[in-house]
Amino acid sequence: MHRWSYERFAVEQKTLNGLVERFLAPEAWQESREPLTGEERAELRETIAGLRHPQVIEELCAMAATHPRADVRLTVLEGVGPFTDTLPAAREFLVWLLGDDEDFIVFTAAKIAGRHRIGEAYEELLHITGPAEAGLFRSTKPVGIGAAVVAKAMDEILGATDRADRLEIEREHTRTGQLPQGTALGEHWDYDPQNLPRPVPGDMVLVPASDFVTGIGMDDVVHPLYDVDDAAPRQTRHLPDFLIDRHPVTNRDYDEWAKGPQAAEHALCHPDEPEDKDHRRGIIGDARFGPDHPATGVDWFDAYAYLAHLGKRLPTELEWEKAARGENGSLYPWGDEFDPDALRWFGASFGEAQSLEHWRDTLSTFDETTPAVTTVPVGSHPKNTSPYGVVDLVGNCWEWTDTNFFTRDRMKPMISGRPRTEWATAEETSVVIRGGAWTSMREQVTAYFRGKDLFTDRHNEIGFRGVIR
Repeated sequence: MHRWSYERFAVEQKTLNGLVERFLAPEAWQESREPLTGEERAELRETIAGLRHPQVIEELCAMAATHPRADVRLTVLEGVGPFTDTLPAAREFLVWLLGDDEDFIVFTAAKIAGRHRIGEAYEELLHITGPAEAGLFRSTKPVGIGAAVVAKAMDEILGATDRADRLEIEREHTRTGQLPQGTALGEHWDYDPQNLPRPVPGDMVLVPASDFVTGIGMDDVVHPLYDVDDAAPRQTRHLPDFLIDRHPVTNRDYDEWAKGPQAAEHALCHPDEPEDKDHRRGIIGDARFGPDHPATGVDWFDAYAYLAHLGKRLPTELEWEKAARGENGSLYPWGDEFDPDALRWFGASFGEAQSLEHWRDTLSTFDETTPAVTTVPVGSHPKNTSPYGVVDLVGNCWEWTDTNFFTRDRMKPMISGRPRTEWATAEETSVVIRGGAWTSMREQVTAYFRGKDLFTDRHNEIGFRGVIR
């Protein structure tokens, strides 16, 4: 089973429930109980080591972070230590425990942070002992085991051979704000190419590992109607093997899931998703968006939840762009020349726009009957196929990604408990959307154009597809 699969999640959720019942339930510790025995600690560590599904490990870390017993917190920390190379939740748990009241927990967290060069721990450790400059020629406070362990961990994180070497690296960090290479979670932390499903499922396409061209040079665009500076420069990147859906998710498939028990139980929904969210599409009653059309009227949380239950994730914008443009960075999935008959776009929906103002005025006429045709069934334009065989990557509907528009990092929603007025215009809620839609002008349906939208909005122009990596 692939580590992201729902089947693995279901199996490991039962394992986690067993750990909760035996070791983690706070109620069990409210009564008098002896500390964990050596055998129990070994069993707990061994069981944790067998976990693979990231959400199960994240739940485990969240429960252990505030557990009332130090020996439980410590044993879980030891168990998830190896995961700090590949999982953000394990790294966050470790950093949290650097502020624990129990010395031995802090010492263990610091040692793991040093051994795995966890850059996120550096600032927290710096607060404990201060910079190397302060103690280069004399001992500083605090003193004792803790200070020595922390100093050693900081040397290891920075790759310093001694205190003087660390001093030079810290000065560079102060100047640039950057830690040395190897201290951040790798760009490809959640890829597992050796364990991709084989053979490739029929509804997915393998995008093989390779370098590829992304972005554009300014000579690729002549008098653009839209700002495309954020797509420059043209550059070469690399991605490991991954699988991507051949077609966008359809209304038929999405609606079947949204009406079923998995959507209602919210087992694999994003932890920041609004409580008791209704995943049914907002435009489900509009007959123009037929069963075989791409699933639109869904927000980022809807797409995340649907895909998670299939063991998939939203593509990053780099994955999407490679799947659309191939290794050589063509401007459209089929090549470098625009073909108005190869996709569903504004020109096909309303006729050629004469200007930006004409385009906007035309879109403002949208209502329950205008236009008579909106999206079309997936696969309606055979030419709209990428070099890898991925279909409909431009036109018909925009597609949600897992990339923040401003930071270009993975999306990290944090809106729970916050009023909408506080986050609706925040950069953290802006998602990259790609590909253009049935309402898009030709400048927007290139394979390099970066659109953005608020991740809680449900538009009839935005759909999605999934990846396994």
